[in-house]
Amino acid sequence: MTSRALFAIVRQNLARSRRSFALSVFGISVGIASLTFFLALSAGVRHVVLGKVFPVGQIEAVPSKSSVEGPIGLFSSLSGPKPLNDKAAAALAARPEVEAAYRRAKLAFPARAWGGAEILGKNFYTELVAEGIDPKAMAGDDLGPEPFRDDLGTHARCNADADCKTPGEYCPWDTHACEPPVPAVISPFIVELYNGTIAAQTGLPKIGKFLAGRLRGITFNIELGRSFIGASKSGVEPHQRKVMLVGISPHAAQLALTMPLGYVQKWNAQYAPGAPPLSSLVLEAKEGADVTSLTAAIRSAGYDVADSGAERAGLAITLVTLLFALVSVAMVSIAAINIAHSFFRTVAERRRELGVMRSVGASARDIRALVLAEAACIGLVGGALGVVVARLFALAIDAASMRWVPDFPFKPDTYFAFGWTLLAGALGCSILACMLGAFLPARAAARLEPTEALTS
Repeated sequence: MTSRALFAIVRQNLARSRRSFALSVFGISVGIASLTFFLALSAGVRHVVLGKVFPVGQIEAVPSKSSVEGPIGLFSSLSGPKPLNDKAAAALAARPEVEAAYRRAKLAFPARAWGGAEILGKNFYTELVAEGIDPKAMAGDDLGPEPFRDDLGTHARCNADADCKTPGEYCPWDTHACEPPVPAVISPFIVELYNGTIAAQTGLPKIGKFLAGRLRGITFNIELGRSFIGASKSGVEPHQRKVMLVGISPHAAQLALTMPLGYVQKWNAQYAPGAPPLSSLVLEAKEGADVTSLTAAIRSAGYDVADSGAERAGLAITLVTLLFALVSVAMVSIAAINIAHSFFRTVAERRRELGVMRSVGASARDIRALVLAEAACIGLVGGALGVVVARLFALAIDAASMRWVPDFPFKPDTYFAFGWTLLAGALGCSILACMLGAFLPARAAARLEPTEALTS
C-alpha cells in the first residue's frame, strides 16, 4: 500500500468515526497539556532560581571550620582554620576541572558609606559591607567606559582636588596624591532586593533599565575604619575615599558592594592586620567537568565548599516537577488505555471491511500500518491541542501575575519556558502514547484471516 493510499484511507476512517476521534483527542490533549504546562513551569522557575538567584556552575572554596569535639577540637579551634592564600588558590585553580578562578576578600573592618542624592533625591547613609574580587572576573561584563581595575591614578602630588589635572581624579587628604574613585559594581540580586522591598516600602523610584543606566558613574563617599556602630581597633586614623559605581554584574557579591581585590587587601592590611588575605575562591567548572572530584579536591586540601543553596533549590524543583510529571504521565497513560479500548472496538466493528481489504491484496503489515497511522493522527492532533492549551494557561497566569501579584525580588515577566525541545517532546510523547495504545489492536487486526473476517 502506497503512502498516498494509506493517508486517504486514514482520513476516510477518521471522518466516519468523528465522535470516537474527538473523545480520543480530548483525552490525550488533557494529559499532554498538563505535562507540557508543568514541565514549562519547572523550566521557567529553574531558569530564574538557578540562573539569577543562585550561581550555577560555580563552586566557592572557603576556609574550613573545625567541627571536632573534645580536646582535639579545642586545639584545632585555637589554631584556627587553614588560611586560604594565593598559593593554595593557584593550586586549586590549576585543577583540570576548573575553567576560571576568582579570588575574593571581604572587608574585615568597620566602614560606612553615604551618597545617592544625584539619583535618589537625597543622601542615604549605611554601613558598608564590601568585598574585593579579581578584576578579571568582570572581563566579560558590560561595565561601560570606566575600568574595573586596581588603582590607575597618576599619583601626582596635590593639596586640593583642583590640583589633579586628570578628569575624575581627586586629592585624598591623607595621601596628598591624585587618584580616581574606586570602581565598584553591585549584583542584580541587590537591585531586585531594592525594587521588591526597599522601594515599595519607602516610595523611592524602582531601578528599571533606564535608571540602571543612570547608576553608572554615580559617585559616593566611604569612610574606612569607622562605622555608625563602632570603629576599627587597629589604631589607624580613619580616612575617606570616593567610590564610583561602574555597573551591575552577576559576578558581584550578592549582598555586598564589590570592588577590585587590590583595594580591599590593602585596606585590610591597614585596618585589620590579622585578617586572612583571601576569604574565598570562586571556581567556575568546565562544561561537563566532574564537579564531585573538584569538591573532593577542595576538601582534601583542607577547605570547605560554601553552600550557596543552589543544590537544595535544584533538588526541590526537581522533586516538585517529578511529582506533577508523574500525575501528568498517569493522565497520558489513562488516555492511551482509552485509545486501546477504542481501537479494539473499532477493529471489531470493521472486521468485514478489513477482511475485504485482505482479500483484495492488503497484507498484514498494511493493516497494522493503517491502525497505527490512525493512532498517530490522534496523537498529533491531541498533542498540538494540548500544547496550545498549556500555552494559553501559561499566558493567563503570567497576565494575572503582572496585574495582581505585588512585586518581589526576581519576579519574572513569565514563569514558563516553552522551548522547541519541550514542544517537540510533548508532540512526540503524544504520538508515541497513542501508537502504544493502538499497538495491541493493530496486531489483532493484522492477524485476522480474510475468510474468518468475511464469514463472521
